[in-house]
Amino acid sequence: MPFYQRSFLYLIRKRTKSILLLLIFLLVNSMILSTNMILHATERTEAAMQEKTKAKVVCEVADTANMITDKEAEKIENLANVTSVNRLGQQSAYLTDLSPVTASDSTEQDNLKVSLQSFDDMEIDSPFEDQSYRLTDGGLITPETQYGAVVNAGFADANGLQLGGQLSFETESGKTVTVEVIGEYLAGNESRQEKSTLAVYRVENQIYIDNTAYLELFGDGFYKVSAYTGQPDLLGSLSGEVQDILRDKAEVTTSDALYQQMKAPLTQITRVVELMRMLTFITGTVIVSLLLCMWMRSRQKEMAVFLSMGERKFTIFLQALLEAAVLFLIAMTGACALGLLAAKALQSILLASVTTDISLDISLQFADIALLLGIGSAVVVIAVLVSLVPVIRANPKDILSRMEG
Repeated sequence: MPFYQRSFLYLIRKRTKSILLLLIFLLVNSMILSTNMILHATERTEAAMQEKTKAKVVCEVADTANMITDKEAEKIENLANVTSVNRLGQQSAYLTDLSPVTASDSTEQDNLKVSLQSFDDMEIDSPFEDQSYRLTDGGLITPETQYGAVVNAGFADANGLQLGGQLSFETESGKTVTVEVIGEYLAGNESRQEKSTLAVYRVENQIYIDNTAYLELFGDGFYKVSAYTGQPDLLGSLSGEVQDILRDKAEVTTSDALYQQMKAPLTQITRVVELMRMLTFITGTVIVSLLLCMWMRSRQKEMAVFLSMGERKFTIFLQALLEAAVLFLIAMTGACALGLLAAKALQSILLASVTTDISLDISLQFADIALLLGIGSAVVVIAVLVSLVPVIRANPKDILSRMEG
């Protein structure tokens, strides 16, 4: 009779033992599958966080007489791990048709100017992003904006400006540019300024423009460049590459506080779950091995008879392995069904104690099943090998004589 037929007949004949081993496999598989699902969910969440938290390298010039050029900013943007850059410029200019807001009667030139600040993208790195200023109407400057401006609501009221209106700037060298108002904002401290404050320093006269208009007015020169990356773990090496481009021109620092804050609870969850998976593997292997050892002791005479009849030891191993593998695969199917039902419950339990605003989507994936198959197979093979060691190492005649004696 082939070994595989003997395996199925033994499982049917020993129903109680088979059901007991099946339940143990179901418990072990469910634990391993749950830990796999949680670990893969944390990996997906961490990957998404790396993109969303905007970890960055910040370069700020040490001397405004030696600004970061557009060519240097382009070199930084072309670095392998940089996803985007935000160039920040700051200069002052005259208004050609309008007047700055001022309560000072000073005749200094700074009392006739406005402060121009340029951005590539105000939505990710500006006083509006950290909620220091509040947008009251319209929108902010984005990478697609050309010749747009965001002005203070007080400045707009004083000059009769509305969204879609135009204003022109002129530099001391005579260069001019015209931009369109695309947004209005309030800083919140407009009324708390000293009357003697010159126009260029008043918050109402802070006007934000895009870099297309800024470069046309002032040519090359940014006082600050932020380089964003989707791989916060590489910030150290990235800052070194940026420093090589700028040399001593700028101070280079890194910023990933938000990522580290959001990563902390995920790291804690991962460590606990990895420990649970390791303990489940060890405990499951020990329990299944002990159970199979007890059963194999009662089957030693049966195994010795087969060996004395010329059956190979490898065939005996295959029979025992097939018996355990069949029960394991049935239990694995049950564990997958339980995993589908328990996914949302696991998600609620894990996030109940997490204060950071993170999203953990636990679901059953093919990778979870594949990993369960690999870990579970290791449990089965190790347990069967351990249980068969006394039979495989002993002489069949010795086993039979001991049984008869």
